[in-house]
Amino acid sequence: MIRPATPEDIPLLVDIWLRASRRAHDFIPADFWEARAGEMARDHLPTAELHVLEAGRRVIGFAALNDDHLEALFVDPEVQSYGHGTQLMAHAMERRRRITLCVYSRNVRAVSFYLRLGFQVCGEREDPLTGEQETLMYWARQAGATDR
Repeated sequence: MIRPATPEDIPLLVDIWLRASRRAHDFIPADFWEARAGEMARDHLPTAELHVLEAGRRVIGFAALNDDHLEALFVDPEVQSYGHGTQLMAHAMERRRRITLCVYSRNVRAVSFYLRLGFQVCGEREDPLTGEQETLMYWARQAGATDR
């Protein structure tokens, strides 16, 4: 089940974000992520439109959107590769006409995931915090597709 997040979910979402970030971005030192956990809990997640995915009453992933920009999509590393990210993205894509995002270019698995969902690469830039290259991506609903 996908539902809107509540303030009580934030600590669990930060935990999922931290564990998944360390796993997916092993090319960035783990202490980089740990140093940003408080900022994520205080500044980023509470200001986003958050959708959480529950399985058996357990939160296992989330998507964070600001307008048409996907700020974050993370699934608990213990349950990755079972289609949960695809489910969260389908939910977000049903609610938007277009979505932009940026992903670390070295996170090949994530870049491939978004390409499979129909996103297109529209640019690259350097992340000022890490010096890592980011791939900018864009998706738009096909002309003639119905809005819900």
